[in-house]
Amino acid sequence: MFDMLEILKEMVVNVNRKIETDAKVRELAREKDRTILLKIVDVGSYIIEVKGGKVLEPREGTMDDATIVVKTDRSTFDKLLQKKMNPLMAYATKKIKVIGPMDDVMILKDFF
Repeated sequence: MFDMLEILKEMVVNVNRKIETDAKVRELAREKDRTILLKIVDVGSYIIEVKGGKVLEPREGTMDDATIVVKTDRSTFDKLLQKKMNPLMAYATKKIKVIGPMDDVMILKDFF
């Protein structure tokens, strides 16, 4: 079993690479700072911050004032990462819950 924090760190490296190479994603990252609280209910909670146009290294923890809260389980998260589940289908079937301002929620698809 892979360590979730290591998986998230690898994702951040990939997202930052995309920010460097994709002008649209770079502009979205620079637009404003955001904090994402990822709650994987059967694993733990993780904080991912977008600051100064890049995604900072994720860390374990929780917070009350995150810009976006994403809640799911490990199985669904793994399927999303492996592209075995469509994020919109996961959302429609309530396998993933996303709470936050709609414009901030919609940019998640551009980052991942």
